[in-house]
Amino acid sequence: MTSFLSRRRFLTNGAALLTAGYCRLPWPNITPARLPIPPLVDGSNGEPVNLQIRTGEWSFMPGILTPTLGINQNYLGPTIKTRQNSELNLHYENTLSEGVAIHGHGLHVPGAVDGGPQLEIAPGNRWQPSLSIVQPAATCWYHSHTHNKTGHQVYHGLAGMMIVADDDTDAMELPRRYGIDDLPVIIQDRTFDTQGHLLYSPDEAGQDGWFGETVVINGAIAPVAEVPAGKVRLRLLNGANARFYIVAFADNRTFYKIAGDGGMLAAPVPLTSMEMAPGERCEIIVDLSDGHTAWLLTLFEDDVDDDGEGIISSLQGWSGESKAVTPSLTLKVNSTLAAHTAPLPDKLATIIRPASNEIIRTRDFFLEMEGGNGDSHGGNHAAMDMTINGAVMNMNVINERVKSGVWERWRIRSNLGAHPFHVHGCSFLIEQMEGAAALLDQQGWKDIVVLDDDDWSEIVVRFEHPASERYPYMYHCHILEHEDRGMMGQFTVS
Repeated sequence: MTSFLSRRRFLTNGAALLTAGYCRLPWPNITPARLPIPPLVDGSNGEPVNLQIRTGEWSFMPGILTPTLGINQNYLGPTIKTRQNSELNLHYENTLSEGVAIHGHGLHVPGAVDGGPQLEIAPGNRWQPSLSIVQPAATCWYHSHTHNKTGHQVYHGLAGMMIVADDDTDAMELPRRYGIDDLPVIIQDRTFDTQGHLLYSPDEAGQDGWFGETVVINGAIAPVAEVPAGKVRLRLLNGANARFYIVAFADNRTFYKIAGDGGMLAAPVPLTSMEMAPGERCEIIVDLSDGHTAWLLTLFEDDVDDDGEGIISSLQGWSGESKAVTPSLTLKVNSTLAAHTAPLPDKLATIIRPASNEIIRTRDFFLEMEGGNGDSHGGNHAAMDMTINGAVMNMNVINERVKSGVWERWRIRSNLGAHPFHVHGCSFLIEQMEGAAALLDQQGWKDIVVLDDDDWSEIVVRFEHPASERYPYMYHCHILEHEDRGMMGQFTVS
């Protein structure tokens, strides 16, 4: 895998447009579907949210039913809405023939209700965590975190979006009509066989994890969403097992990133393209007041050279009819819908970084991939050892012990390639990414940081909730095949 950061900086610093940002279609002449909008379930009033983990059949292509997994539905799960200073009561029921753990990714909750692999729900059993939501507004998600089975279960559908609201963001002039001008956009890639069934074989994956060949948005291939002729908010989630994406619009229009993993940025950041690692969330605002259709493109990061060769060109005049470029999502203006036309706020959030003397400890984490072909550059995923600080994930071992309420600096790097590093139970601030200062759109609260083998990435983090030896937190690579092969550790907070 080539350097993530070099491309991120290259794209952010004004490169034009992506020619290859496309959705690869498994069959030609597929009529675009309407963008599926997962049902919105409001759990902010404390009423139980019932969530049945089940098998299903989902039509990715017209007339073809694909065996899948889902939560309350055939593929993916509902969008769960909650609110700061409320109690979220989740009632999971596992109807599968195998165990499932469901993690609330991005939630600041104790380890006992975090949904790590220690909290696996046995077949036929229930899990009913009560979550005290204390964090500010953010786009989070929930997904399988089953030991050694996370990749398979997420790939087949065990994931959904979660929205945390608060009074401060409610007072801002931002689009917030769910499914109209506030859209959940779960980006994944999937490979299908000739019968339309999902292909997933991590033992045959390369060293970077399992890559699908076709982009799906909310479970649909190249869907169309009708939106108002005004500002539209897209809550982008990279829900892929392993792929990094570059997202942009085909006409090179500017959009504004307003939030990352852990909530609002200090101010809107204008961008024309943006790279997203597996597990990352980005809220963006795109202005469609000109009435023109907007085509969202997704580029597979591994198709991009460090210098951007082969992807940068002028797509001026592109009409959306080019056979070489298929948009992953089409935003089509419907002038009959009431439009949000208020200007974006100049200020979104106040982000206070700790002073140097407040950071009491530094910890180093080294992610290694070895083997495959007998050396660190082997490509056979099934034969590779994947470790953090030389250790493979062991459910019976606590790797780190952390004190609550104090700031620490965590330094992370790898011996081979780029990895998205996720920490449970918190949001953190990035001090540097791969040896360089964090870009402006990465300076908000995060729970994923990208690292590689060029230099250290550094974060500052403070934990406010307990995590016991029985129910510890996880830190791990969010390439799910790496996680399943042991690139994960456990830590307590006391």
